[in-house]
Amino acid sequence: MFEILSFYIKLVAFSCFLNLGFSLKIARNLRLGERVCSLEDAMRMVKMKPKPMDLETAMQKFLLVKESQHTGEETMKDYRNCLARFLADSHNSLDYSLLESDVLTFFAAIPDTSPARYNKPFQNINAFLNWALEQELIEKNPIKVHKLHKRRDDGNIKPLPVDKLQAFLASLDKSTYTGLRDYVICMQCSSTKESRRRSVWQSSTPLPSAR
Repeated sequence: MFEILSFYIKLVAFSCFLNLGFSLKIARNLRLGERVCSLEDAMRMVKMKPKPMDLETAMQKFLLVKESQHTGEETMKDYRNCLARFLADSHNSLDYSLLESDVLTFFAAIPDTSPARYNKPFQNINAFLNWALEQELIEKNPIKVHKLHKRRDDGNIKPLPVDKLQAFLASLDKSTYTGLRDYVICMQCSSTKESRRRSVWQSSTPLPSAR
């Protein structure tokens, strides 16, 4: 009788051990499943996260916008050529620190030969950066941050030597209406304070007396 009771006790203990092992296995599988699902969710989020736009893609979109606005052919040509030169020496990135470095390096490398050589790229690149700022592709416009500006263009006007001015005024026939008119116009143009200070011919060639 004791042996039978001992057998039943061992049998019950063995069954409890099996049930405990099965429960642990289920819990372990559940935890493994949770880890697998978490990994799959993370991979899915990585795939869904959009890739940051690079500089070249942003420029292509900007040019497309300008074309849709029916911008003139010459202006579009200037945009394409200027942006292509800028892109060629850039990091092709809209990250502000890299873009800032690219902008400053680009404009610093432009030779100081004429204002137009600087102002045309300035106008085109600044237009692109302002557009990118409006589209929230960049946080700041490096041109505005560093207060870059167009260079003053006074054209190719060169002052005429005094002796040539005197010779020209002397050649005008002031006895005729046309000659007198031209003479008065020239004298009127030279009537500023700066001209009077610098020009000796004004005092040496007085206006004719009215008749």
